[in-house]
Amino acid sequence: MRASDVSVMGDTSVEKLLSLRAEHAVGPIWDAPTARLWWVDITAERVHCFDPQTGATWSWKTPGPPGGVVLDTSGQPLVAAPGGLAVLDRTTGSTEVVVPIEHDKPENRANDAKVDGRGRVWVGTMALDKRPRNAALYRVDADQVTCVVDGLTISNGPAFDESAGRLYLADTGVMIVDVFDLDVATGAVSDRRRFLDFGDAGLWPDGMTVDDEGMLWIALGRAGAVHRYRQDGTLDGIVEIPTSNPTSVAFGGADGADLFITSSWYDLDTAGRGTQPHAGAIFRCRPGVTGRPSPRYPRTEFT
Repeated sequence: MRASDVSVMGDTSVEKLLSLRAEHAVGPIWDAPTARLWWVDITAERVHCFDPQTGATWSWKTPGPPGGVVLDTSGQPLVAAPGGLAVLDRTTGSTEVVVPIEHDKPENRANDAKVDGRGRVWVGTMALDKRPRNAALYRVDADQVTCVVDGLTISNGPAFDESAGRLYLADTGVMIVDVFDLDVATGAVSDRRRFLDFGDAGLWPDGMTVDDEGMLWIALGRAGAVHRYRQDGTLDGIVEIPTSNPTSVAFGGADGADLFITSSWYDLDTAGRGTQPHAGAIFRCRPGVTGRPSPRYPRTEFT
């Protein structure tokens, strides 16, 4: 099934929003108060911000690989750094860890960060050498850190369907997506079960989001596409992009109907890097549905 065959997805024409060739762009978030798109380039160790209205861009070099970025209620960016959540100094690019996560595991780094509707930050990790079952998913409530799921290889997502009480979590290393029951009030998860398994297809489920209709969107590495799934795991639609490895997705724009898609150059082989000039670009489409922007994180001020 190709994008042009999926009428439910509306206008699925994809445009290249930014022509930069990021090495490994991931973690897009749309900040509604400023109408700006944020994301990180993990391997190039940079945090990016883009204003679609003016075309202005900002970029900061970080002292280590950023796994994701979120904003606090004052608009201050916090980076999911190797040592935990770190405040980014937008003047110098320096970072200061304010919420330690896995400081006892120097072999790991953060690999994603998302804020849920209650303002909690969820941070996934992975080992630098991708060793199996060494990673986890953490929930940050103000300054309290809780390990929610352990034994992961490459934690990606998560994605929240709070109206249905669901949390989706991808483990890219073993090519699966699991779903949990989510207690929205407490952030507790339970009843883990397999939602999708891409092992036979050899695809990488990566960054995810849930739209306003309760459908799950997954950036599928090696597929050159983003897939939309119903709550029963049925494939509902596909948006193709002109490069093999999309890495994550986020809804935004003035009406919430823009779908932003990040992509990777880093994961291509030598031939792919030569034949895929759009690898590493940021894409945008309007698939005919809407999604929520990223909430902000009401962090505790540390002294």
